[in-house]
Amino acid sequence: GVNEDADALLRGVLDAGANIVISGGTGSGKTTLLNALAGHLGAGERIITIEETAELRLPQRHVVRLEARPANAEGAGAYTVRDLVRAALRMRPDRLVVGEVRGAEALDLLQALNTGHEGSISTVHANGPLDALRRLSTLALFGGTGLPHDAICEQLRASVDVVIQVARAAGG
Repeated sequence: GVNEDADALLRGVLDAGANIVISGGTGSGKTTLLNALAGHLGAGERIITIEETAELRLPQRHVVRLEARPANAEGAGAYTVRDLVRAALRMRPDRLVVGEVRGAEALDLLQALNTGHEGSISTVHANGPLDALRRLSTLALFGGTGLPHDAICEQLRASVDVVIQVARAAGG
């Protein structure tokens, strides 16, 4: 659980419009925390969620839910998380909520965060906050733009405001 002090800190970070990455291992509660935080976003904000598999349940009225889908039997019609991140930027979001960053979409997300999409939230699998930043930079390299690693790291420093590390407690 989250104590009162942590709750106040998290709400303050959220209200300030910080770009947040929630990091942790498998089953640590990343998506649960993402759902809880995103549930506190303003009722009048246009929120776009992007997920591999729809798990988020946000109570706000202005939520656009985008879900990746595999190709059909003929190999057509696939929409990747990367495709959806790019499409979401044209939908005038106040907040982007990316269920989990796993691949080349990391580059598109970093670029979005550096071009006025403040207050976005996403998750990444990592063992610690520094590992989360390293993983995001490595995933961004999969974007295939030929950007040098130093440039990607600079975008990362400029775009991610807070990394929240979650871990599964002994009691679950």
